[in-house]
Amino acid sequence: MIRLHDEDATARLAHALARRLPPGAVVLLSGPMGAGKTTLVRHLARALGFRGRVTSPTYTLMHTYPTPAGTLLHVDVYRLPDPRSLWDLGLEDAMAGARLTLIEWGRPQDFDADVLVELEPEARARRARLEALRPELEPLLAEIAREAAADDEPA
Repeated sequence: MIRLHDEDATARLAHALARRLPPGAVVLLSGPMGAGKTTLVRHLARALGFRGRVTSPTYTLMHTYPTPAGTLLHVDVYRLPDPRSLWDLGLEDAMAGARLTLIEWGRPQDFDADVLVELEPEARARRARLEALRPELEPLLAEIAREAAADDEPA
C-alpha cells in the first residue's frame, strides 16, 4: 500500500511505473470517481515525455499520446456495458505498438492485463495498491512501491 499525500506523491508513483514497467505492459486502473486515475495517467504521460494535454477518454473511449518512449494508450471503459466490445473497435491494433496501455475501470476478468492499480481516496490523501496480475511481475511491483514510497511522509 502506498499513501499518496499530494500530487507530487502521485507523480512519483507515475514516474516509478513509467521507468520500470516493461514495454507493452497493460495496466488496469481501478477506483471510484475522483480517486485520481486520470491524474495518474497524466503524470505517466509526462514521465514518458508527453507535453500535451491529457484528458479522460470517458466519451471517446481511447486517447493515444505519442511520447519519445513510444505510444501511451489511455482507455476508459466506464460507459461500456461490455468492456470486451473494445476489441471490435480496434483495441488490439491500438495496443500492438503501445509502450503502455492504461485502462480506467478495467477489470482483470475482462482484459489480459499485467498490473492492477487500485486508487482509494482517504480524508487527507489517497491510497494506491499495486497488484501483479502475472506472478513474475511481483518483484518488479515491490521495487516500484519502494521507489514511489521513498518520500512517503507529508511535508
